[in-house]
Amino acid sequence: MMPVIILFFALLITESITSKLISSLNLNTEYYWFEAAANASILALVSLIILRFIFAYYRQIQPSEKVREWLFLQVGLSVFGIELSLTLLQSIISLEHINNILLFDFKSLAFASISSIAVYIYVFYPHATALTSFLNKIEIRYTTSYLFGVSLLLLFLINVFQTQSEDLKDKILKNEAEQLILIDKALSYRIAEAVLDTRTLASQPDFVRHLSGNENAVTEVQLEFRNIVDIKHSYDQIRFIDEKGREQVRINKGQQRTEIVPEQDLQNKINRYYVPETGKLDHGKVYISPLDLNIEHGEIEIPHKPITRIATPVKDPLQNLMGLIVINLNASHLIQHLDDAQSLSQGKIMMLNQDGYWLHGESKEKLWAFMYEDNQPSPLPVLNPELWQALSDKHIGSLEQKNGYYVFHRVLLSQDQRIEQFEQNAGDWPQWLLITFIDKQLVAQKSLERLNLMIIISALLALVTGIGTYLYTRSQLKRTNAENKIRHMAEHDPLTGLYNRRHFIQELERSLVQARKEKTSLALFYLDLDNFKPINDDLGHEAGDEALMLVSHRLSQMLRQNDTLARIGGDEFVLMIHNPQNQNQLEEIANRIIDNLKHPLSLKGTQCQLGVSIGIAVSRHNNESRDDLLKAADMLMLEAKAKGKSCFCIGELDNLQNHNREALHQAGSKLSG
Repeated sequence: MMPVIILFFALLITESITSKLISSLNLNTEYYWFEAAANASILALVSLIILRFIFAYYRQIQPSEKVREWLFLQVGLSVFGIELSLTLLQSIISLEHINNILLFDFKSLAFASISSIAVYIYVFYPHATALTSFLNKIEIRYTTSYLFGVSLLLLFLINVFQTQSEDLKDKILKNEAEQLILIDKALSYRIAEAVLDTRTLASQPDFVRHLSGNENAVTEVQLEFRNIVDIKHSYDQIRFIDEKGREQVRINKGQQRTEIVPEQDLQNKINRYYVPETGKLDHGKVYISPLDLNIEHGEIEIPHKPITRIATPVKDPLQNLMGLIVINLNASHLIQHLDDAQSLSQGKIMMLNQDGYWLHGESKEKLWAFMYEDNQPSPLPVLNPELWQALSDKHIGSLEQKNGYYVFHRVLLSQDQRIEQFEQNAGDWPQWLLITFIDKQLVAQKSLERLNLMIIISALLALVTGIGTYLYTRSQLKRTNAENKIRHMAEHDPLTGLYNRRHFIQELERSLVQARKEKTSLALFYLDLDNFKPINDDLGHEAGDEALMLVSHRLSQMLRQNDTLARIGGDEFVLMIHNPQNQNQLEEIANRIIDNLKHPLSLKGTQCQLGVSIGIAVSRHNNESRDDLLKAADMLMLEAKAKGKSCFCIGELDNLQNHNREALHQAGSKLSG
């Protein structure tokens, strides 16, 4: 476990340092993938360095050169993929309520834990348990690698989708904000034009002569005013109102032509709010009224005609009010800009006055509600106080709410460079609120349009890589099966399928080293079949081979999982028992084998009786060599045969060293031959 612990803490420290270091650079979002790939690459490199160190320091962990190359590649790719996956998950899952430091620590701990477990399974103890053995199968390795790659692709797809959705949302909001700025400029331009015309008319020579009492100048003033209304399509009226509020000159834009209103139809406007408000201004200043509906003879004109009035006072040298020049600007032309912009907008454009009542973009019940005293629908401050607060806090911006996004822009005429010089009191001019509402479903739909293309491309990529992984896995399985078959042929007896002499000698050597290390004993059974030669002589070698296979099967059925059975000669077998409990257990095993093999074999319709002689050598002090143990077991088997066959002899190796050296020498000569 120590190598895993070393790897865990090394990866934990490295991940913590690199993550915090890269995040401290505060790179732009477009470098996000560079950050993720750089961090994952550093960690993959560190894991390989640590793995090399572990292989160099822990000599017992020594995979073959071929396996080592595969392990380095697998570990590097696994660590890289795990770190990249966690980074993607971190960007996908919103954890705003968790402190950033805690988030970094949690991610580092998760990365180090998952990576260490993966390396443990694939490197340190690949055959320690049934689970790790199962996970190390070729088809499982490549299947999990493919699924991991597909999962990584899926995480990448989700991350890109989220990033593009956010970028798309920002782009839509930015475009809507630019649209509102253009509307503001168009509205301000029309207002500025009317402001300059109002100031120009107040200083015209004909108008000055009219104010001086020249009756002939009235006609000239009327013609001048009418020409202006004819030229400017958005001007609904131009009037001169005297200091008492009575209209002296009024020009109306009619349905067919411009009209000079007769004297008997002129009205007194002293009670209209814009008359006293304009009269308070200094000479040269301008009053701009709020946008409302035109009122004639005390009633709202039907059909509705939205009007904003631009007026300037006319005063004598002593600053006595002589009258007002008023231009009624038909706001239908202003609102037309909203309709034109609507065709280019992704959302719904609305216009409100500074009190939050709708002037455009809502149902008829809500439009111009402030003009009516009865049944007034609630204004925006009541219906959406959060949005109204945002509008109050700043003039330009956006707000996300549950149902969608609001982009807003406040039209401030007092900040227009063309007309700000004509303002007398800051805040007296009206303010209009331009708002665009964008439904979240619209943003989601446009994001899905991009997502569909990404899904198709990703599905094709997953299909192609899946086919490639399947074909490569098949080729690797064929290669591995061929290698396993060759290895099996080299290690196993071709007739019985048991271990052959060469492989058993290797297993015996490893078992003695392990027993010496663990201070346990080892028992070696040397089995020689009795009455086997007559079967070959009387029934032929095919019957002899069949007899050997039947015997091998019977012996295999009697073994425990950790026992080792091998055929080392024609009718000779060896059985290795690890750490036997006592001599009684060995005697019980020997008797069971003898009894089992006493049962007749049916060979070519003939019942044949076999037997077995067994020599059992027990290693006690673990200082003996494999050859000594084999020779001792063989000598004991010969003694059993000499006693009358179908019996066994057992002894510890130390007690046999000085006993019957000649027989032991003969047994050794037989084995070496």
